[in-house]
Amino acid sequence: MGTERVERTYRLEPLDTSGIFLGLGVVQCILIGAGISTSVLLITAGAPLAAAAVPVVAGVTASFARVGGHCVWEWLPLVAGWAWARVRRGRRWSAPLPLWSTTGVAAPMPPCLAGLDIVSIDWRPNQVLGAVRDRHTKTLTAVVPVEGPQFVVEPRPEQERLLAGWGDVLAQFAVERGVVTHLAWSDLARPSGMHEHLAWIDTDRRGERHPDAWGSYRELVDVGTATAISHDVVVTVTVAADRLGRHRASTGNSDEHLQRALVGSTDALLRGLRSAGLTTTDPLDPHGIQRLIRTRLDPVSARPKVSHGRLIDRLALVRSATAGPVAVDTAWNHLRVDGAFHRTWWIGTWPRLAVPPTWLEPFLSGGGITRTMTVVLVPVSTHQSRRRIERDLVKLESDATTKEDQGRRIDARHRRATQALVDREEELVAGFAEIAYAGLVTVSAPDLDTLDEHGEIVEQLARENGMDLRVLDARQDVAWAAALPLGLAPKSLLAS
Repeated sequence: MGTERVERTYRLEPLDTSGIFLGLGVVQCILIGAGISTSVLLITAGAPLAAAAVPVVAGVTASFARVGGHCVWEWLPLVAGWAWARVRRGRRWSAPLPLWSTTGVAAPMPPCLAGLDIVSIDWRPNQVLGAVRDRHTKTLTAVVPVEGPQFVVEPRPEQERLLAGWGDVLAQFAVERGVVTHLAWSDLARPSGMHEHLAWIDTDRRGERHPDAWGSYRELVDVGTATAISHDVVVTVTVAADRLGRHRASTGNSDEHLQRALVGSTDALLRGLRSAGLTTTDPLDPHGIQRLIRTRLDPVSARPKVSHGRLIDRLALVRSATAGPVAVDTAWNHLRVDGAFHRTWWIGTWPRLAVPPTWLEPFLSGGGITRTMTVVLVPVSTHQSRRRIERDLVKLESDATTKEDQGRRIDARHRRATQALVDREEELVAGFAEIAYAGLVTVSAPDLDTLDEHGEIVEQLARENGMDLRVLDARQDVAWAAALPLGLAPKSLLAS
């Protein structure tokens, strides 16, 4: 007798919110501790009890009260960071003009992209590899265009096999002393426009013989254009100089060692992607990265235009000096880059329940909206993962003991966090690597009203798929930069 097949589901664990003591974070402990200490000093000095209670009440209020979707204490670094960024970088930035007179010179970049340039690396005979170099963090990033099979229409066993293959791609970089700091996939989805087909039906005076049929067909195509979505997916791999080891990093040709490390990591990524059943082309060369940057800066205007029956691709005119933005205007909850308005969200909560392989498809295929979803993946070595699990388990067990001694109940969130760590430890022993991750969603629109409208649609689509999107207020410039496929990973906000 055959055994019944059990369909696999997947669980995405939330951020660690257990804090450092009884679920309280560092800032909350400082605020409450400072309030209690101040109250004790006031009582010792003979102050009235009502006056002495004010610091405690203020500390508790700042720690737990919420205003505008944020805890009160979260507003302090947000406002301070916003004010400092405006003083240091200013709200508006514009590139020196004219750009076209500086042929062969790297494009000027705004403060959020400062230190980035594009370099060429010898890869294969008569082929060069384009890389984004970050001079501040000393990293190199390669960009690989990726296409896959029609995942949604594949049978469930094939979907699970493809996901397992993607897991194997990530696991190969979760090693001790690895040079890869993180990988990322970025999907730009926008109305396709069916530009090539529209250009074809408008040429050679096709509508003159049967104008009624031509008009009806053109109307049908226009309706389909409004819902058809094109996806542009790339995978990036980033290597860092501080991962090279002391000997290689200290030698005079450390840049050459870093370039060789990127070439080796890119080749390994290509082999892994093809083994996983994904279709990849060669990594982008410098000109390909320039076109990619120009597309992501203004995805609304970067689409090809049809003029007099001809398809005009303005990206063909992009050069090194014109690949960057011309003007950037940063606001509290959005960003304007050239002719496009952007707003970036952080995926603060992933689905709490187990999900099937295709759970993200309804969100990715939302029609009529230009948006980019970027997921940064940080491989964690086995040694680091084991130490983190042991540390977090000790912390949770200590909190549970303290709560029992104080007569407080252990809630479901605490129990689930403990069980998630135990499950992760078992998976680690079984040979599965740990991957930390963070998700960013950027919506782009031609004007602010459309951006607000499309932002509400994206937030609703996220809720329907079990995700909670949080606008990164006061950090829109750096959040938008981190969502670009340029190797700029957020230093926090990672779930693990």
